[in-house]
Amino acid sequence: MKLASKDERWNEIMFVHLKDFKRLLKQAYTGVGLCVARRGDDVLLSGSDWVIATEKGSMDKKQLAAVIELTGELPGKGEAFKATKEGNQYEISEVHWEMIDRTDVDREKKEKLTVTPIVLERYPNGKAMRVLQAADGRVEVLNDRFVKAIDSASMNLDYEHEVQGPFVNPKFPKQVYWKSEATTLTAILYDQDELKEKDILKYLRDIKMEG
Repeated sequence: MKLASKDERWNEIMFVHLKDFKRLLKQAYTGVGLCVARRGDDVLLSGSDWVIATEKGSMDKKQLAAVIELTGELPGKGEAFKATKEGNQYEISEVHWEMIDRTDVDREKKEKLTVTPIVLERYPNGKAMRVLQAADGRVEVLNDRFVKAIDSASMNLDYEHEVQGPFVNPKFPKQVYWKSEATTLTAILYDQDELKEKDILKYLRDIKMEG
């Protein structure tokens, strides 16, 4: 792999499947609202339980168009808005850069999780939940849409590493994330105590599951 110069970093690609990216955007836009923010060259997009931060140049035309189709614009550097059917609301408080910044805190302590082949159907809404497992045997559960959204094949390996993750930082145990050179996707894990399936998850603990 080459070390990318500043100009070559535009060859790095956001690693989220386009169809899943569009679905995340649309669900946020029609639900709690789609948060869009800028910090330097980075663009932040977030919904109720996920955040994506990526260099603007890593978004291809279709990805950028998917955002503009809903919002009509991108905020200027240092600005943010929430986009809904009623329009774009500036001066918002819920800009979740802290969820991105947490992924760089004590990086040497991050814990790699294994994406297991086990998918549970959440009661009563039927949402697919993917079981993740830590090296110590404990299990975590995540909406399967995030696992399916990862598009490792899109990476330009001449200029960047493969997608890394999923990881969890022990300081922020409710948050799981994937990273590349240009992009971070982070999402909130399910609270197992609130799930009807918690007994199944207890049974799965300490059972070694292959990824």
